[in-house]
Amino acid sequence: MLVYCGVTAQPATFAITDKQPAQVDGLELGYTIKSTEVKAVSGKGDFSRYSVSFYVRNTTNQGKIMLYKQGWNILNNVSDQLAQFNCLNATGARLTSKEAIINAEACNVLAIVDNNCDPKKNKQDKQFAQIGYWIKPGQTISTSAILITPLNTLPNMQVTYLASQLTPLSSASIGGPQLVPVAGDQYNQPPPPQPVADGEVFVKLKNNFNNMYLNNEQGPPQATNIDAGWWSAQWQLIDIPNSHYVSIKNRWKGGSLLVDQRGYVTFTDNYNDRASYWTMETTNDQNVFRFRNMMTGGYLCIAANGVLIQSKTPVNNFCSGWLMEQP
Repeated sequence: MLVYCGVTAQPATFAITDKQPAQVDGLELGYTIKSTEVKAVSGKGDFSRYSVSFYVRNTTNQGKIMLYKQGWNILNNVSDQLAQFNCLNATGARLTSKEAIINAEACNVLAIVDNNCDPKKNKQDKQFAQIGYWIKPGQTISTSAILITPLNTLPNMQVTYLASQLTPLSSASIGGPQLVPVAGDQYNQPPPPQPVADGEVFVKLKNNFNNMYLNNEQGPPQATNIDAGWWSAQWQLIDIPNSHYVSIKNRWKGGSLLVDQRGYVTFTDNYNDRASYWTMETTNDQNVFRFRNMMTGGYLCIAANGVLIQSKTPVNNFCSGWLMEQP
């Protein structure tokens, strides 16, 4: 295992393998190969095709944060990028990648600030404000990509560490208004678990391609890592009467998934909207299903960044396959 300590002026780059990640300031930078196959490229012969998951893992018990610069800073010039992975021998063929970037999450705190709307009153309000980007203690942030390399050659990988401004949360110096220590996305955490009503059954939906879970923790539907107990990642599959369709209803906020007029996957509270009706199609894998929209005929799947999209390609076993798990 490669170990690197300290911070350098220029981004540090390391050669890594799927068995030898890099260790930088308490972060593990690595990747795993999920599947391998031989891919024929028209007119060019056979190549090796790899489905790869890249990750950055905080191995410490402290959150690490990149703070916005203090003072006048219109664009908040702090990058959220943690690491960039580059495959030196990837061909970059169509619909495949040569690189991947891991981004940190937004860090929000509850700030007590002056309310200057009424100059006659000395009033302070609590407001949530983003102060930078962070990775939580023990958290793993990942993304997936498809790599094509010359036949029978493993990916030749390098990773560049981009988060030299990361600071342990316990020693971060934050100026400005008084901050109440409610960091990260705790402001929209689900309510405490309560007994499930009779007849209600909830499931988690895990994408078959990148092993991320369908949730709406940050608002829009997406597939990401989740914490245990998130109601935002629990779903109720409700049968539509006198049909073979289901509605995919979120346990936390109650909305159902639909495809809107722009073709985007979003939410609706109108349970009579036919754009929120889906058929469940079985796959060759146990408990893995595809969801096909009634109105568009598109399948619920994910883009490379985890955003939900619809695809008209039913043979896409990875991006459009969803494993049903118990919460």
